[in-house]
Amino acid sequence: MRPLLVLLALSFAGTAMNVWLLSGVLPWFLLPDFSFLAIVYAGLFLPGPLGFLAALPPALFREVTISGPPGVFFLASLGVYFAAREIGRRIFLRAEIFVLLIVAGLLAAESASVVLLLVLEGGNPFSLLWGAEEAVRIAWTSLLAVFLFMDLSGRWQRIRE
Repeated sequence: MRPLLVLLALSFAGTAMNVWLLSGVLPWFLLPDFSFLAIVYAGLFLPGPLGFLAALPPALFREVTISGPPGVFFLASLGVYFAAREIGRRIFLRAEIFVLLIVAGLLAAESASVVLLLVLEGGNPFSLLWGAEEAVRIAWTSLLAVFLFMDLSGRWQRIRE
């Protein structure tokens, strides 16, 4: 129960901080997506229904705070959770490089799926500047994930012992 509450608090605080900072302090691509990180952490480290319950509120936070067609980011977030869960069950090793690669890969896949949905909707969301900003966001969020995930998983290991 404690990991669920910590992830919920981290996701809510990170989302609130991002909304406040986005109001003119920092550009969007320098803000790490804490709700995304909470979803991936729940998929990788929390087993069973507890992981799914921990992923639902951050998915809802992302749906409410990110502009897009209705339901797209909620469903994309749940897709990220299930992908992270399968990666965690099959090939995940608790090393920093694997965390970096998994988070960067999931963020890139989500970005590509959102671009695909927007192109299918008839928009032209892609430009060279947007691609560079998205690459910075993916790198920054992935680097933050390494430190955050290793710290949280280490703390849970010590609490269990």
